[in-house]
Amino acid sequence: MRRLILDSARQLFVREGFDNVSMRRIAGAIEYSPAAIYRYFKSKREILSTLRDEGFRRFVVSQRLRAQTCPDPLERLRAGGVEYVCFALAEPEYFQLMFCTDCSEVDLEGDLAATSMEAYALFRATVDEAVGLGHFGDADTDSVVFSVWAGVHGLAHLINSGRVGLLVDAPDMEALLGRAMDFILRPGQGGCGLSGQGQEG
Repeated sequence: MRRLILDSARQLFVREGFDNVSMRRIAGAIEYSPAAIYRYFKSKREILSTLRDEGFRRFVVSQRLRAQTCPDPLERLRAGGVEYVCFALAEPEYFQLMFCTDCSEVDLEGDLAATSMEAYALFRATVDEAVGLGHFGDADTDSVVFSVWAGVHGLAHLINSGRVGLLVDAPDMEALLGRAMDFILRPGQGGCGLSGQGQEG
């Protein structure tokens, strides 16, 4: 029953929006008593937080593997960017709930937020390592973190929404993704051209 509740809620949250879905609506979708659903979850906030945790648990598996097997931080960032977009394509509902929900709608502390914070910590640690090696010029870690994340997330959204396919004739998505990651991570550019100031060209 817990699984049925989560699967129903995941689809409803994505299709109708978190604010438009009530506990009664979730219960009705699985023909279950609205009162009885509270035996499993105390609120729809807890349901959404649980779904985000499930998504991040799937996502973090590959992050942990890269951290153990890929010593080059730039390769980890490149592979991580590709994995991010591929995850968005393979798990669009989870991706939507993980990365496109309002922070006020979910638990940002405690057990249900731990895996999402681990995902961020692994990403930030890799960026910090690359910054320490001087790959991004004089850009600081925060600038690179949010520039790379914004670039990759934007690319995932554009591909997932069909806009890339609409604007580019028969795009080779794999090749396009690779070139985009090379551009985002190009040397001395701080992720998106942030560190070119003050350098002699």
